[in-house]
Amino acid sequence: MSCGVALLMTYGCSKDNPLNPSGNCFGGQWAETYADELETWGNAAKAFSQDPTPANCTKYKSSAKAYLDALNEIYDCVPSTSRSGIDAQIKEAKAEIDQADCN
Repeated sequence: MSCGVALLMTYGCSKDNPLNPSGNCFGGQWAETYADELETWGNAAKAFSQDPTPANCTKYKSSAKAYLDALNEIYDCVPSTSRSGIDAQIKEAKAEIDQADCN
């Protein structure tokens, strides 16, 4: 199973940044809002690759979705011109995860 999404967004989020003049981006530390989920997903991917059991597959899938859901927390940090592309990538990744068979 492969999940082709690693949405690591690197846009600046200070009030001085024209891409986010409102500055609602966690004091510029917005990547920290999904770091735990990303780490959990990485650990689950490693465990599943080393031991591809249905239980590890289920953990992989749930942690991948948790990461993708966590990206919603930083939605306001994404420039509006990039949002539709990011939305499409998240939906595509969730669909790919849903299609993966853990049996």
